[in-house]
Amino acid sequence: MEDFISQEQFQLELAAMDEAIINIQCDEILSRADRYGLQLEVVWSAFKHKERFPDASFLECLQVGEKDWDISPKFG
Repeated sequence: MEDFISQEQFQLELAAMDEAIINIQCDEILSRADRYGLQLEVVWSAFKHKERFPDASFLECLQVGEKDWDISPKFG
């Protein structure tokens, strides 16, 4: 007989994976900002966005900061 996890356990593990991905994305933004010497500026922009949009996630705020300072990765 196979062992199955409960729906609740599955949801908890899925949430943990989502949180880990978000943490990695935040770290990538901050690392990229650091490479350009713009970590303070990106965080400042993130805080300004959070001030204007209190329900925004931390990741969203950092994404706005990286866009404001034009350090987003370029694809294609």
